[in-house]
Amino acid sequence: MNEIRPLVSVIIPSYNHSAFINQCIESVCNQNYPNFEVIVIDDGSTDNSREILGVLHHKYKFQLIYQENIGLSRTLNRGIEEFARGKYFTFCASDDYWLQGKLAKQIQFLEENPDIPMVFGKSKIIDFKGSFLKEQTKLLNNGLKGGKIFKEIILQEFHPPVNYMYRSVIFKEIGLFDEDAWAEDFDMNLRIAIKYPIGFIDDFLACYRRGENSNSTTRPYRIINSHKYSIDKFRRTEYYTEAILRWHYRNFLWYACRKKSKLFAIKSMFLSIRFITDEIFVKGIRDLLLRWY
Repeated sequence: MNEIRPLVSVIIPSYNHSAFINQCIESVCNQNYPNFEVIVIDDGSTDNSREILGVLHHKYKFQLIYQENIGLSRTLNRGIEEFARGKYFTFCASDDYWLQGKLAKQIQFLEENPDIPMVFGKSKIIDFKGSFLKEQTKLLNNGLKGGKIFKEIILQEFHPPVNYMYRSVIFKEIGLFDEDAWAEDFDMNLRIAIKYPIGFIDDFLACYRRGENSNSTTRPYRIINSHKYSIDKFRRTEYYTEAILRWHYRNFLWYACRKKSKLFAIKSMFLSIRFITDEIFVKGIRDLLLRWY
């Protein structure tokens, strides 16, 4: 008799990624794990994503839901509440894609570690042309580890790459994604890590696309404000003061060279003056004075 494998639910939230959605869905539907369901939710795309999804739906017979635009967190929550049936849950952004073995490796890890509710692995960073970005990939995966890593996450010593798999029961315990948190994964990571160890697989599981709209006008502000929103939930922890200090420091380094954000960067510089002896702090000052874009 064939071994019964646990069902995993895969949500693909699709939004205006017609150039990438085919590669995304092909990488998910062709995983070598035998028991998974794919649920694609198009969140009001205005490009030709829906036409492409129709063709892919005919080929792979996944669940396909069209809806008005409600945002990523609400889309994921709808997928979890209304459609997902699996013991495990994972999702893939419609401009990213998975490497072969992603599902099998994570399910094996969670089956072998029943006290761990979530696992992640390494990701490769690619640009919008699909080219591998070696230095950014190295930086993203630097220092990754599992275990009790709440401190590392809230201090943002590293950010677990977005290839997570969860036990579905964890959402019944701690709730769904916070729909007020723009960086919903950072928020969820903190909420899980404060209570449980998190699993880590030292292998590349997915490709994360970074490029054009990463430098949009509003996106960086949304990210930093969302980080602050989530960090503030844990103001009673021993790491809160240090987390806010480092939050200011990152803001200074991030915005020092942006012409429209100089005053914001200066304020953050003074609030993180403790780091003045760091070489990177000096670079931030040079950017503040000499770089304007």
